[in-house]
Amino acid sequence: MRKPLIVVSSRIAEQAAGAQRPRLDYLEIAKALDGSLLGYNLSDRGWYARVRQLERRLKLDIVEATTALRRSSDHNAVVTLSEKSAIPLVALARLTGNNTPQIVVAHKLSSGLKTHLFRLFGLQHAFAHIICVCRAQVDFAVQQLGVPSSNVHFVHDKVDHRFFSPVDNAAGDYILSVGQEQRDYETLRQGVAGTGLKLVVVASSPWSTSRVQVSDAGNIEVLSGIPFTRLRDLYAGARLVVVPLYNVDYAAGVNSLLEAMAMAKPVIVSRTRGISDYVVDGETAQYTPPGDVTALRDGILSLWHDAAALQRLGDNARRAVEEQMNLDIYVSRIAEIVRAVT
Repeated sequence: MRKPLIVVSSRIAEQAAGAQRPRLDYLEIAKALDGSLLGYNLSDRGWYARVRQLERRLKLDIVEATTALRRSSDHNAVVTLSEKSAIPLVALARLTGNNTPQIVVAHKLSSGLKTHLFRLFGLQHAFAHIICVCRAQVDFAVQQLGVPSSNVHFVHDKVDHRFFSPVDNAAGDYILSVGQEQRDYETLRQGVAGTGLKLVVVASSPWSTSRVQVSDAGNIEVLSGIPFTRLRDLYAGARLVVVPLYNVDYAAGVNSLLEAMAMAKPVIVSRTRGISDYVVDGETAQYTPPGDVTALRDGILSLWHDAAALQRLGDNARRAVEEQMNLDIYVSRIAEIVRAVT
């Protein structure tokens, strides 16, 4: 019996023993579907380095797509966990007449090159299903790209709520901010300036290639590339988590938002179209307008000494993750969509 092929735009890692990191979504999806995994294994040396440089410029994994195409005939569907591989894969499948159903988990369909490829070649219609992690991208697929609404699905992004879970300790004396995709750290820096509050920034990401500008200065400590266990400890010790974002139409910031919520931490997050599916303002987190230094500072100061509000936001956030937005629900929804075409 043929099984799905799950394509991952990274090297395949084994699940570490002893909960040293969150569960890996692709391993959980493969387990749920009894599928095979294909990871990205192109070397950064020799002629491969030049190919990799081109791929990074285009933000497309062409070599991996070619490998996936060769293997796809042995499978009843291909599930690609990033449009970086999915777009060249459906283009190659169309050219070669390969009819294996293609399902993609898409994070940002609305970027310039992808949009041009969709509109020039109609590649969006080659997918059996498109899964988006925010409704703004669902709307873009349906309204701008003309994809039938029956073929586009909104699924909340995931967090491993077993790894990121509440810790029974006293909140610390610092604000924590994590990540680098579309982060507006300058607004956050100005927002805490003059307050005397300590800010810890973890300015790194396993997924994002965005550059951020933030440096150690005065009350700001900047970290990067830390282990997941250290990151979890930082969440546990923070009194407040802030996710400052530029105003974009995809779910930038969702990973750190969900990690903090899973840890039952109160969060202030920029109100963007891409993040609006994850927060009930004033209940599970607190919104602030993107780029508004004064509003961000006022929000931080109004919560900082309000223990009851901090506790309420954190408790509600954890409940929302348990009920709607965690890895187990995410995997179940993707498996359900894939099984509909296999």
